[in-house]
Amino acid sequence: MTVANHNSAEQIVISGEEAALAVAAPLVKEKGGKAIPLKVSGAWHSELIAGAVPDFEAAMAKVCFNAPQTPVLFNVTAASESDPAAIRQIMARQIASTVRWLEIVERLMAEEVRVFIEVGPKTVLTGLLGKIIPPDYEHRCFQFDTPEGLAKMLEAL
Repeated sequence: MTVANHNSAEQIVISGEEAALAVAAPLVKEKGGKAIPLKVSGAWHSELIAGAVPDFEAAMAKVCFNAPQTPVLFNVTAASESDPAAIRQIMARQIASTVRWLEIVERLMAEEVRVFIEVGPKTVLTGLLGKIIPPDYEHRCFQFDTPEGLAKMLEAL
């Protein structure tokens, strides 16, 4: 069992074998926390799926990368990287490593980032931002999952 996601000060996701998670859940509740089983298809961000890393590395080796024009923070390091070869390795490591979302948001705030954009069908990350970012930190959050949503966001910016 391992920490899969460190999402906020109040939300940590654990990943591992079902039996271990079943033992952990009552302990979390005993300490006043919540234990909510997630409906996912695998033990993501844990050593249990580390066997997938070599295949993913092989697939990534076939992808042509250029250095990012804008800094990109990676889940496994909570840091940016510009070297394409290093990016390939980091992306492969992310499969079986902890997502350091809280650290990423804290770093973005330290760098005075004020606009956050979530791309995808749900607003999980936007919700987590609301739990991490202090009320007096001036910022805007956008979320979209369609071309129309992108157009609205660009118009608002």
